[in-house]
Amino acid sequence: MAPSWSLAASFVPLLVVAMLAEQELSAQLPADAGQVWKTYDVSPFVTLAGKGSQKHIVDWILQETGYSSWHGETVAALSANEKSLQCFHTAAMQSRVEEIVQRFVQDASTPHRFSVRILGVGNPAWRNDARTMLRPIPAVTPGVQAWLMSREEAAILVATLRRRTDCQELPTGPVQAANGLPVLLSGGRQREYVQDVVLQPNVPPGWQVVKATCDEGLALDVHPLMSQDGLSVEAVLRCRIDQVERMAPVSVTVPVADRPRMQVEVPQMSAVRVGERFRWPSTQVLVVGLGLVPWPVPGQNAAATAALLSTANRTDVVVVVEPRLSDTP
Repeated sequence: MAPSWSLAASFVPLLVVAMLAEQELSAQLPADAGQVWKTYDVSPFVTLAGKGSQKHIVDWILQETGYSSWHGETVAALSANEKSLQCFHTAAMQSRVEEIVQRFVQDASTPHRFSVRILGVGNPAWRNDARTMLRPIPAVTPGVQAWLMSREEAAILVATLRRRTDCQELPTGPVQAANGLPVLLSGGRQREYVQDVVLQPNVPPGWQVVKATCDEGLALDVHPLMSQDGLSVEAVLRCRIDQVERMAPVSVTVPVADRPRMQVEVPQMSAVRVGERFRWPSTQVLVVGLGLVPWPVPGQNAAATAALLSTANRTDVVVVVEPRLSDTP
């Protein structure tokens, strides 16, 4: 009869096997700074968030720790699949990675929700009317302002702005974002114009206009993440706005027999890029004013009508991000 220990050895716990595999892998990698290999379970978040959502965890780790921490003199590695995240770094960095992973996976079955609104207000004087409710916090992008408000104050502000005749919303009503998942709010259109004139000897009258398009639009990306204790929120906010200010006409001579003159157009574009990161108490509402920026949104911008296509409007864009409890509809 085989010794009793041989039967027990055939059932080595999977955790021990994983630890031995990590130790073996760590031994094969340069660890001059005391790096260790660790694996973290991310399946609770990915299962509910959807295939490929592990990339949001990786992105947040890189933003939080700095890209240079993974591409410097210290040998490091970071990768993830739908089941686990693998990290090779120092013990101090592993602690930071573990804390970030926990913020994604804890309470994954009942994630916190965030209400996101975008409002465009024609006149920035609303800031004076709401001044007593706005508590400023720092913002790094020139022209951008940020404030905190209570939930009640934010509800009053949104209702007041929506009643204004110069206020537009994209889309109408709030968009819900889940904890750890970015939400994109966007609107746009294509503007067609005459870009050039080319010779076509085989096609009367021997030349042809070449048309092209310019993409105009507004896209706002908000990526919120609750802290481990649920007392604060961090959010990365990115905004991209592109608008055609005007089409500059250029008269060109077509090199054919009668040398006709044709008008082509050169787009004059304006572009706005905003990248911000905010941290605030989860009981408060974040309000961000992007300043007077283009609003190239079909059906909402007056410039969308055919008669006013040459008009490039400016709108005071206001973003409202409200954390909600996980059991709040």
